[in-house]
Amino acid sequence: MNKKSNDYERAKYNQLILENEQQMDELSNGKRKLEESIYNLEVDFRRGFQELNNLNNENARFDSFETNKLKRHNEEQEQSFRQLLRESNDQIVSAYKNETKKMDEEREILYKKRSDIPWD
Repeated sequence: MNKKSNDYERAKYNQLILENEQQMDELSNGKRKLEESIYNLEVDFRRGFQELNNLNNENARFDSFETNKLKRHNEEQEQSFRQLLRESNDQIVSAYKNETKKMDEEREILYKKRSDIPWD
């Protein structure tokens, strides 16, 4: 290979490495946004279930059996929603780890290929 060809190959790998790093940044930002959305959803659910609990407590003065039944149902739903949110967050973390590992490996391959190009 001649010097121009080597320079071109190095520039090509530099560009691919840069693109890989930009994708990793985008992935990290996307993960952060998803985690933030899940957190906000959890806060909204918690607030909504608290309001529902307050209403049930007010209704308990009139019909305690039905209110207690409804209260148990609401608590079960709250637990289910919390579990779903935890599972969603765990899936995001797992997918992020897998994808970053894959992208790190790709970047290392690109670094190696670039370093194998002679400088003469």
